[in-house]
Amino acid sequence: MSLRLLVFARTASVVAAMLASTLPSLASVAGTFDKTLQVNGPVDLEVLSRSGDIVIRSGGAGSVTIHGKIHSGNLWFGGHSSDVQQIQNNPPIRQSGNSIRIDYVNASNLSVDYEITVPEDTTVRGHTGSGNQTVEGLKGNIDLESGSGDLTLARLRGELHFQTGSGNVRGRELAGPARARAGSGDIDLEEVGEGDVEIRTGSGNITAKGINGGFHAEAGSGDIRGQGTPKNLWSVRTGSGNVNLQVPQEVAFDVDVSSSSGTVTMNHPVTTTIQGRVQESRKSVVGKVRGGGPMISVHTGSGDIQVD
Repeated sequence: MSLRLLVFARTASVVAAMLASTLPSLASVAGTFDKTLQVNGPVDLEVLSRSGDIVIRSGGAGSVTIHGKIHSGNLWFGGHSSDVQQIQNNPPIRQSGNSIRIDYVNASNLSVDYEITVPEDTTVRGHTGSGNQTVEGLKGNIDLESGSGDLTLARLRGELHFQTGSGNVRGRELAGPARARAGSGDIDLEEVGEGDVEIRTGSGNITAKGINGGFHAEAGSGDIRGQGTPKNLWSVRTGSGNVNLQVPQEVAFDVDVSSSSGTVTMNHPVTTTIQGRVQESRKSVVGKVRGGGPMISVHTGSGDIQVD
């Protein structure tokens, strides 16, 4: 390579690095707004965002506070200051009594991150295209959906429904029946109350702790881990992943587990179930534990199964 070409290549590399470090700042906050809404009693909140993040946390009773951060990807080329100003002056927020709706922004080049504080007794419906959602400390039904963003939950009580295309779902200290779905992300939930848990993912892993009810888990190729007390049917299916279940030593249950090409390990005593005998092999176990109870049914195509 000639000296001129070498200098040009190095200069281009430096410019590219400068652009890479500069672009995030160009898409940084273009404007902000704040709104406080008065409410009286339980709140019904709906938040819609194409690419912005949503954070909802519990606060005092009687009001909902909304802080919006407006982002633009075109500030370097002059941006669209009129669009930013319009959102600042007229945020897409509508209130009817205790019902509050935050709508999509009309300008396609802009996105808004929301930081929202609500009373503890609040029902939430949230939808983002590629943004993340965080919801914490509420007593109300929660229904969240995201195209590719992550969902992070903590200290929630109510009927819980989470869905994401390629993001991950993380939940801690959840009380109540929970349903979670992901196209390719991992799902990790911790329950601290009663309620059935239903989890499905295409290619991610599933972890559910503190189950106190039924458990339905399906994964295309991921591993499944479950821990808790079966009060209803536990049905676990994975195409090629491993399954590890942990059940308290004193709990009674029926068991029907099998792996097409993996091995099965049962660390609970299995007794007679089929025509006066136990059916058990390295690939399947069918029987009763401590006299029997709710069914634990597990199948994997090529993974191993262990019930501790």
